[in-house]
Amino acid sequence: MSTRNFKHKRGQNGLSLIELMIAMVIGLILLLGLVQVMSASRNAYQLSTGVARTQENARFAVDYIQRDLRMAGHMGCVNDQAHMAPERPSASDATRQGLNLWFLTPAQRTARNFQAASFPLRFDMGVQGFEATGTAPGGTRALTAGTPVVGNVNQWSPALPNDINTLQPIAGSDILVVRYLSRDGVPATLAAASATSYTITPESYGSTVSTTDSSGLFGLADCQQASVFAANGGVNAAGVVSASVTGLNGSGLIGDEWSFEGNTHNKPVLYRAEAVVYYVGVGEGTNVDNTKPPSLFRARAIVGAGGNVSFVKEELVEGVESLQLLYGMDEHLPNDLPRGNVERTRVASAVNTAPTNNPNNTQSDEWRRIGSVQVGLLMRSSDRSGAEQAATVPNVLGLNLTRPATNDGHYRSAYETTVVLRNRLFGN
Repeated sequence: MSTRNFKHKRGQNGLSLIELMIAMVIGLILLLGLVQVMSASRNAYQLSTGVARTQENARFAVDYIQRDLRMAGHMGCVNDQAHMAPERPSASDATRQGLNLWFLTPAQRTARNFQAASFPLRFDMGVQGFEATGTAPGGTRALTAGTPVVGNVNQWSPALPNDINTLQPIAGSDILVVRYLSRDGVPATLAAASATSYTITPESYGSTVSTTDSSGLFGLADCQQASVFAANGGVNAAGVVSASVTGLNGSGLIGDEWSFEGNTHNKPVLYRAEAVVYYVGVGEGTNVDNTKPPSLFRARAIVGAGGNVSFVKEELVEGVESLQLLYGMDEHLPNDLPRGNVERTRVASAVNTAPTNNPNNTQSDEWRRIGSVQVGLLMRSSDRSGAEQAATVPNVLGLNLTRPATNDGHYRSAYETTVVLRNRLFGN
Protein backbone atom coordinates (compact mmCIF):
# COMPACT_ATOMS: atom_id res chain seq x y z
CA MET A 1 0.00 0.00 0.00
CA SER A 2 1.29 3.49 -0.91
CA THR A 3 1.47 6.18 1.82
CA ARG A 4 2.26 9.13 -0.45
CA ASN A 5 -1.15 10.75 -0.26
CA PHE A 6 -1.33 10.34 3.53
CA LYS A 7 1.96 12.11 4.08
CA HIS A 8 0.95 14.95 1.76
CA LYS A 9 -2.21 15.59 3.76
CA ARG A 10 -0.30 15.82 7.04
CA GLY A 11 1.98 18.50 5.57
CA GLN A 12 -1.06 20.74 4.80
CA ASN A 13 -2.20 21.17 8.46
CA GLY A 14 -3.04 24.80 9.70
CA LEU A 15 -1.46 27.05 12.40
CA SER A 16 -0.97 25.80 15.87
CA LEU A 17 -2.96 27.11 18.83
CA ILE A 18 0.03 29.09 20.10
CA GLU A 19 0.47 30.78 16.76
CA LEU A 20 -3.22 31.72 16.66
CA MET A 21 -3.06 33.22 20.16
CA ILE A 22 0.02 35.27 19.29
CA ALA A 23 -1.72 36.57 16.16
CA MET A 24 -4.82 37.49 18.16
CA VAL A 25 -2.78 39.36 20.77
CA ILE A 26 -0.98 41.34 18.08
CA GLY A 27 -4.32 42.14 16.43
CA LEU A 28 -5.86 43.26 19.70
CA ILE A 29 -2.88 45.52 20.40
CA LEU A 30 -3.23 47.13 16.98
CA LEU A 31 -6.99 47.50 17.44
CA LEU A 32 -6.54 49.05 20.89
CA GLY A 33 -4.09 51.56 19.47
CA LEU A 34 -6.51 52.40 16.69
CA VAL A 35 -9.34 52.91 19.22
CA GLN A 36 -7.13 55.19 21.32
CA VAL A 37 -6.20 57.25 18.28
CA MET A 38 -9.85 57.55 17.28
CA SER A 39 -10.87 58.48 20.84
CA ALA A 40 -8.16 61.13 21.10
CA SER A 41 -9.15 62.53 17.70
CA ARG A 42 -12.80 62.63 18.76
CA ASN A 43 -11.97 64.42 22.03
CA ALA A 44 -9.76 66.91 20.19
CA TYR A 45 -12.54 67.54 17.66
CA GLN A 46 -15.13 68.07 20.40
CA LEU A 47 -12.81 70.43 22.26
CA SER A 48 -11.91 72.49 19.17
CA THR A 49 -15.60 72.62 18.19
CA GLY A 50 -16.51 73.73 21.71
CA VAL A 51 -13.87 76.46 21.67
CA ALA A 52 -15.00 77.71 18.26
CA ARG A 53 -18.69 77.67 19.17
CA THR A 54 -18.00 79.36 22.50
CA GLN A 55 -16.04 82.16 20.84
CA GLU A 56 -18.71 82.61 18.18
CA ASN A 57 -21.52 82.72 20.74
CA ALA A 58 -19.59 85.17 22.94
CA ARG A 59 -19.00 87.55 20.04
CA PHE A 60 -22.67 87.42 19.11
CA ALA A 61 -23.81 88.04 22.69
CA VAL A 62 -21.35 90.89 23.29
CA ASP A 63 -22.28 92.55 19.99
CA TYR A 64 -25.99 92.52 20.86
CA ILE A 65 -25.42 93.95 24.34
CA GLN A 66 -23.03 96.60 23.04
CA ARG A 67 -25.47 97.89 20.43
CA ASP A 68 -28.22 98.48 23.00
CA LEU A 69 -25.91 99.84 25.69
CA ARG A 70 -24.45 102.43 23.34
CA MET A 71 -27.96 103.75 22.77
CA ALA A 72 -28.83 103.98 26.47
CA GLY A 73 -30.30 107.35 27.37
CA HIS A 74 -30.72 108.46 23.75
CA MET A 75 -33.54 111.02 23.66
CA GLY A 76 -32.97 112.76 20.35
CA CYS A 77 -30.51 115.65 20.05
CA VAL A 78 -29.66 115.43 23.74
CA ASN A 79 -29.76 112.57 26.22
CA ASP A 80 -31.78 111.79 29.31
CA GLN A 81 -29.20 113.54 31.50
CA ALA A 82 -29.91 116.87 29.84
CA HIS A 83 -33.68 116.37 29.67
CA MET A 84 -33.87 115.40 33.34
CA ALA A 85 -31.47 117.97 34.80
CA PRO A 86 -33.14 120.24 37.39
CA GLU A 87 -32.40 123.93 37.41
CA ARG A 88 -29.36 124.88 39.45
CA PRO A 89 -28.54 125.41 42.19
CA SER A 90 -30.46 122.86 44.26
CA ALA A 91 -33.72 123.35 42.42
CA SER A 92 -36.73 121.21 43.22
CA ASP A 93 -37.67 118.13 41.22
CA ALA A 94 -40.60 120.06 39.75
CA THR A 95 -38.15 122.04 37.58
CA ARG A 96 -37.26 118.96 35.49
CA GLN A 97 -38.94 120.13 32.30
CA GLY A 98 -37.14 118.27 29.53
CA LEU A 99 -38.84 114.87 29.51
CA ASN A 100 -42.58 114.33 29.27
CA LEU A 101 -43.97 110.86 29.83
CA TRP A 102 -47.56 110.68 28.66
CA PHE A 103 -47.94 107.67 30.96
CA LEU A 104 -48.23 110.09 33.91
CA THR A 105 -51.36 112.01 34.81
CA PRO A 106 -51.29 115.82 34.54
CA ALA A 107 -50.78 116.12 38.31
CA GLN A 108 -47.95 113.58 38.27
CA ARG A 109 -46.25 115.36 35.36
CA THR A 110 -46.52 118.71 37.11
CA ALA A 111 -44.87 117.21 40.19
CA ARG A 112 -42.37 115.32 37.95
CA ASN A 113 -43.35 112.14 39.81
CA PHE A 114 -41.66 109.60 37.53
CA GLN A 115 -42.03 106.88 40.15
CA ALA A 116 -45.70 106.70 39.20
CA ALA A 117 -44.83 105.20 35.80
CA SER A 118 -44.71 101.40 35.57
CA PHE A 119 -41.29 99.75 35.50
CA PRO A 120 -40.98 99.21 31.73
CA LEU A 121 -41.98 102.84 31.08
CA ARG A 122 -39.32 104.53 33.26
CA PHE A 123 -37.73 106.28 30.28
CA ASP A 124 -36.24 108.83 32.67
CA MET A 125 -33.58 106.16 33.33
CA GLY A 126 -31.67 105.02 30.25
CA VAL A 127 -29.84 102.27 32.10
CA GLN A 128 -30.70 100.31 35.23
CA GLY A 129 -29.27 97.14 36.77
CA PHE A 130 -29.88 94.39 39.31
CA GLU A 131 -26.98 92.70 41.10
CA ALA A 132 -27.18 88.98 41.76
CA THR A 133 -26.56 88.29 45.45
CA GLY A 134 -23.02 87.18 46.24
CA THR A 135 -21.55 87.98 42.81
CA ALA A 136 -19.66 91.22 43.54
CA PRO A 137 -15.93 91.34 42.72
CA GLY A 138 -13.98 89.26 45.24
CA GLY A 139 -16.91 86.94 45.84
CA THR A 140 -17.10 83.24 45.07
CA ARG A 141 -19.94 81.31 43.51
CA ALA A 142 -20.13 77.59 42.73
CA LEU A 143 -21.45 76.45 39.37
CA THR A 144 -23.90 73.58 39.32
CA ALA A 145 -24.32 70.81 36.80
CA GLY A 146 -27.62 70.01 35.14
CA THR A 147 -30.52 72.31 34.32
CA PRO A 148 -29.98 75.81 35.82
CA VAL A 149 -32.13 76.90 38.75
CA VAL A 150 -34.54 79.83 38.35
CA GLY A 151 -34.11 82.46 41.07
CA ASN A 152 -36.63 84.39 43.15
CA VAL A 153 -37.07 88.15 43.45
CA ASN A 154 -34.96 88.40 46.61
CA GLN A 155 -31.85 86.87 45.05
CA TRP A 156 -31.03 90.20 43.43
CA SER A 157 -30.37 93.65 44.84
CA PRO A 158 -32.55 95.56 44.50
CA ALA A 159 -35.33 92.97 44.51
CA LEU A 160 -36.74 92.25 41.06
CA PRO A 161 -39.95 93.95 39.91
CA ASN A 162 -42.65 91.55 38.82
CA ASP A 163 -42.14 92.49 35.15
CA ILE A 164 -38.67 90.89 35.27
CA ASN A 165 -39.48 88.12 37.72
CA THR A 166 -42.04 86.68 35.30
CA LEU A 167 -39.20 86.19 32.80
CA GLN A 168 -37.71 83.57 35.18
CA PRO A 169 -34.05 84.61 35.24
CA ILE A 170 -31.41 82.23 36.60
CA ALA A 171 -29.98 82.96 40.04
CA GLY A 172 -26.35 84.09 40.14
CA SER A 173 -26.34 86.32 37.02
CA ASP A 174 -26.80 90.08 36.89
CA ILE A 175 -29.64 91.72 34.97
CA LEU A 176 -29.39 94.76 32.70
CA VAL A 177 -32.21 97.11 31.64
CA VAL A 178 -31.70 99.61 28.80
CA ARG A 179 -34.18 102.24 27.61
CA TYR A 180 -33.75 104.60 24.66
CA LEU A 181 -35.26 106.12 21.55
CA SER A 182 -34.20 104.17 18.47
CA ARG A 183 -31.32 105.33 16.29
CA ASP A 184 -33.69 105.73 13.31
CA GLY A 185 -35.68 108.94 13.48
CA VAL A 186 -37.61 110.99 10.95
CA PRO A 187 -39.07 114.52 11.07
CA ALA A 188 -42.79 114.43 11.77
CA THR A 189 -45.78 116.69 12.18
CA LEU A 190 -47.86 116.38 15.35
CA ALA A 191 -51.46 117.52 15.18
CA ALA A 192 -54.19 117.56 17.82
CA ALA A 193 -57.47 116.20 16.46
CA SER A 194 -59.02 117.03 19.84
CA ALA A 195 -57.91 117.77 23.37
CA THR A 196 -57.24 114.07 23.91
CA SER A 197 -56.53 112.67 20.43
CA TYR A 198 -53.39 113.16 18.35
CA THR A 199 -51.86 112.09 15.05
CA ILE A 200 -48.16 112.08 14.22
CA THR A 201 -47.36 112.08 10.51
CA PRO A 202 -43.74 111.28 9.59
CA GLU A 203 -42.12 112.48 6.38
CA SER A 204 -42.89 109.99 3.64
CA TYR A 205 -39.26 109.13 2.92
CA GLY A 206 -38.71 107.81 6.43
CA SER A 207 -42.08 106.60 7.67
CA THR A 208 -41.17 102.92 7.53
CA VAL A 209 -37.82 103.59 9.23
CA SER A 210 -39.45 104.81 12.41
CA THR A 211 -42.66 102.80 12.52
CA THR A 212 -41.71 99.34 11.22
CA ASP A 213 -41.30 96.68 13.93
CA SER A 214 -42.89 99.01 16.44
CA SER A 215 -43.15 98.04 20.08
CA GLY A 216 -46.24 100.22 20.34
CA LEU A 217 -44.17 102.88 22.13
CA PHE A 218 -42.86 106.03 20.43
CA GLY A 219 -40.96 109.18 21.25
CA LEU A 220 -41.05 112.70 19.79
CA ALA A 221 -38.02 114.85 20.48
CA ASP A 222 -36.31 118.07 19.58
CA CYS A 223 -33.27 119.65 21.20
CA GLN A 224 -35.29 121.07 24.10
CA GLN A 225 -37.60 118.30 25.20
CA ALA A 226 -38.81 114.80 24.47
CA SER A 227 -42.16 113.06 24.88
CA VAL A 228 -42.69 109.30 25.13
CA PHE A 229 -46.14 107.80 24.60
CA ALA A 230 -48.09 104.71 23.58
CA ALA A 231 -49.52 104.53 20.08
CA ASN A 232 -52.80 103.19 21.37
CA GLY A 233 -54.50 104.15 18.11
CA GLY A 234 -52.06 102.07 16.08
CA VAL A 235 -49.94 102.82 13.02
CA ASN A 236 -51.53 102.83 9.57
CA ALA A 237 -49.98 101.68 6.28
CA ALA A 238 -48.57 105.16 5.60
CA GLY A 239 -46.76 105.19 8.95
CA VAL A 240 -49.12 107.69 10.59
CA VAL A 241 -49.17 107.16 14.37
CA SER A 242 -52.34 107.74 16.39
CA ALA A 243 -52.41 108.32 20.13
CA SER A 244 -55.07 109.34 22.60
CA VAL A 245 -55.32 110.03 26.30
CA THR A 246 -56.59 106.64 27.36
CA GLY A 247 -55.15 103.41 28.67
CA LEU A 248 -51.38 103.79 29.13
CA ASN A 249 -51.49 107.48 28.23
CA GLY A 250 -52.64 109.39 31.28
CA SER A 251 -51.97 112.76 29.66
CA GLY A 252 -51.17 114.30 26.29
CA LEU A 253 -49.80 117.60 25.05
CA ILE A 254 -48.76 119.13 28.34
CA GLY A 255 -45.66 121.27 27.98
CA ASP A 256 -45.01 120.03 24.43
CA GLU A 257 -44.99 123.57 23.06
CA TRP A 258 -43.21 122.71 19.83
CA SER A 259 -46.23 120.65 18.79
CA PHE A 260 -48.33 123.82 18.47
CA GLU A 261 -45.80 126.04 16.72
CA GLY A 262 -46.37 124.63 13.27
CA ASN A 263 -42.76 125.41 12.37
CA THR A 264 -42.05 123.45 9.20
CA HIS A 265 -38.33 124.19 9.45
CA ASN A 266 -37.80 122.71 12.91
CA LYS A 267 -40.06 119.69 13.20
CA PRO A 268 -39.80 117.24 16.06
CA VAL A 269 -38.35 113.85 15.19
CA LEU A 270 -40.30 110.61 15.59
CA TYR A 271 -38.52 107.55 17.05
CA ARG A 272 -39.50 104.11 18.27
CA ALA A 273 -39.17 103.89 22.06
CA GLU A 274 -37.36 100.75 23.22
CA ALA A 275 -37.02 99.15 26.66
CA VAL A 276 -35.05 95.89 26.76
CA VAL A 277 -33.86 93.51 29.47
CA TYR A 278 -30.80 91.23 29.25
CA TYR A 279 -30.66 88.24 31.57
CA VAL A 280 -29.60 84.59 31.74
CA GLY A 281 -32.43 82.06 31.69
CA VAL A 282 -33.11 78.40 31.02
CA GLY A 283 -32.64 77.69 27.32
CA GLU A 284 -35.14 75.98 25.08
CA GLY A 285 -32.67 73.36 23.85
CA THR A 286 -32.00 69.96 25.41
CA ASN A 287 -28.64 68.36 26.14
CA VAL A 288 -27.89 64.70 25.48
CA ASP A 289 -28.54 63.95 29.16
CA ASN A 290 -31.99 65.62 28.93
CA THR A 291 -30.88 68.70 30.88
CA LYS A 292 -31.38 72.22 29.56
CA PRO A 293 -28.55 74.72 28.97
CA PRO A 294 -28.30 78.29 30.29
CA SER A 295 -28.91 80.95 27.62
CA LEU A 296 -28.73 84.71 27.22
CA PHE A 297 -32.17 86.26 26.68
CA ARG A 298 -33.24 89.67 25.43
CA ALA A 299 -36.74 90.74 26.44
CA ARG A 300 -38.42 93.69 24.69
CA ALA A 301 -41.24 95.78 26.11
CA ILE A 302 -44.32 95.42 23.89
CA VAL A 303 -47.76 97.00 24.19
CA GLY A 304 -50.23 94.12 24.05
CA ALA A 305 -53.68 93.98 22.52
CA GLY A 306 -55.22 94.83 25.89
CA GLY A 307 -53.09 97.97 26.23
CA ASN A 308 -50.76 96.55 28.88
CA VAL A 309 -47.00 96.54 28.57
CA SER A 310 -45.11 93.29 29.06
CA PHE A 311 -41.66 91.98 28.19
CA VAL A 312 -41.57 89.50 25.32
CA LYS A 313 -38.45 87.38 25.58
CA GLU A 314 -36.20 86.08 22.84
CA GLU A 315 -33.41 83.55 23.33
CA LEU A 316 -30.29 85.05 21.77
CA VAL A 317 -27.59 82.44 22.32
CA GLU A 318 -27.14 79.36 24.49
CA GLY A 319 -24.12 78.53 26.60
CA VAL A 320 -24.05 81.80 28.59
CA GLU A 321 -23.55 80.54 32.13
CA SER A 322 -23.05 83.86 33.91
CA LEU A 323 -23.57 87.55 33.11
CA GLN A 324 -21.70 90.01 35.33
CA LEU A 325 -21.91 93.81 35.16
CA LEU A 326 -19.99 96.74 36.64
CA TYR A 327 -21.05 100.37 36.21
CA GLY A 328 -18.66 103.29 35.73
CA MET A 329 -19.98 106.50 37.29
CA ASP A 330 -19.28 110.02 36.09
CA GLU A 331 -17.39 112.41 38.34
CA HIS A 332 -20.28 114.86 38.44
CA LEU A 333 -24.07 114.76 38.37
CA PRO A 334 -26.48 115.20 40.00
CA ASN A 335 -24.76 118.05 41.87
CA ASP A 336 -23.38 119.45 38.64
CA LEU A 337 -23.42 118.77 34.92
CA PRO A 338 -21.54 115.61 33.83
CA ARG A 339 -17.87 115.92 32.94
CA GLY A 340 -17.41 112.69 31.02
CA ASN A 341 -14.86 111.47 33.55
CA VAL A 342 -15.60 108.04 35.01
CA GLU A 343 -14.12 108.08 38.49
CA ARG A 344 -15.60 105.03 40.21
CA THR A 345 -16.94 101.57 39.41
CA ARG A 346 -19.90 100.10 41.24
CA VAL A 347 -22.09 97.02 41.16
CA ALA A 348 -25.80 97.71 40.64
CA SER A 349 -26.63 97.42 44.33
CA ALA A 350 -24.06 100.12 45.19
CA VAL A 351 -25.13 102.75 42.66
CA ASN A 352 -27.67 103.94 45.25
CA THR A 353 -27.12 103.91 48.99
CA ALA A 354 -30.62 102.48 49.39
CA PRO A 355 -31.19 100.38 46.25
CA THR A 356 -34.75 100.08 44.99
CA ASN A 357 -36.30 98.80 41.78
CA ASN A 358 -38.44 101.96 41.54
CA PRO A 359 -36.05 104.87 42.20
CA ASN A 360 -37.21 108.38 43.01
CA ASN A 361 -35.71 111.37 41.18
CA THR A 362 -32.72 111.64 43.50
CA GLN A 363 -31.90 107.94 43.16
CA SER A 364 -32.46 107.90 39.40
CA ASP A 365 -30.01 110.81 39.13
CA GLU A 366 -27.34 108.35 40.28
CA TRP A 367 -28.23 105.99 37.45
CA ARG A 368 -27.89 108.91 35.04
CA ARG A 369 -24.28 109.21 36.23
CA ILE A 370 -23.45 105.90 34.54
CA GLY A 371 -21.04 106.58 31.68
CA SER A 372 -19.69 103.10 31.00
CA VAL A 373 -20.59 99.48 31.67
CA GLN A 374 -18.20 96.56 32.00
CA VAL A 375 -19.75 93.34 30.71
CA GLY A 376 -18.43 89.91 31.68
CA LEU A 377 -19.70 86.62 30.26
CA LEU A 378 -18.86 83.08 31.31
CA MET A 379 -19.44 80.91 28.27
CA ARG A 380 -19.59 77.14 28.13
CA SER A 381 -19.59 74.77 25.18
CA SER A 382 -22.86 73.26 24.04
CA ASP A 383 -21.41 69.76 23.63
CA ARG A 384 -19.47 67.82 26.21
CA SER A 385 -15.91 66.67 25.69
CA GLY A 386 -14.01 63.70 27.07
CA ALA A 387 -10.97 65.91 27.61
CA GLU A 388 -9.84 66.54 31.16
CA GLN A 389 -11.60 69.53 32.69
CA ALA A 390 -9.65 72.49 34.03
CA ALA A 391 -9.22 72.59 37.79
CA THR A 392 -10.53 76.18 37.94
CA VAL A 393 -13.14 78.21 36.12
CA PRO A 394 -12.15 81.59 34.64
CA ASN A 395 -12.65 84.66 36.83
CA VAL A 396 -15.38 87.00 35.52
CA LEU A 397 -15.04 90.69 36.46
CA GLY A 398 -13.52 89.76 39.81
CA LEU A 399 -16.05 87.02 40.62
CA ASN A 400 -14.44 83.68 41.42
CA LEU A 401 -16.43 80.83 39.94
CA THR A 402 -15.79 77.22 40.95
CA ARG A 403 -16.56 74.31 38.68
CA PRO A 404 -19.34 71.80 39.39
CA ALA A 405 -18.58 69.05 41.90
CA THR A 406 -18.59 66.48 39.11
CA ASN A 407 -16.78 66.84 35.81
CA ASP A 408 -19.54 67.79 33.38
CA GLY A 409 -17.16 67.89 30.43
CA HIS A 410 -18.04 71.41 29.24
CA TYR A 411 -15.36 73.77 27.98
CA ARG A 412 -15.59 77.19 29.69
CA SER A 413 -14.08 80.57 28.93
CA ALA A 414 -14.59 84.16 30.15
CA TYR A 415 -15.09 87.18 27.91
CA GLU A 416 -15.04 90.79 29.09
CA THR A 417 -15.57 94.14 27.44
CA THR A 418 -16.16 97.77 28.43
CA VAL A 419 -18.94 99.66 26.69
CA VAL A 420 -18.98 103.45 26.71
CA LEU A 421 -22.47 104.97 26.73
CA ARG A 422 -21.96 107.40 23.88
CA ASN A 423 -24.97 109.49 24.92
CA ARG A 424 -23.47 110.06 28.36
CA LEU A 425 -19.81 111.05 28.20
CA PHE A 426 -18.03 114.23 27.12
CA GLY A 427 -21.03 116.49 27.50
CA ASN A 428 -23.29 114.66 25.02
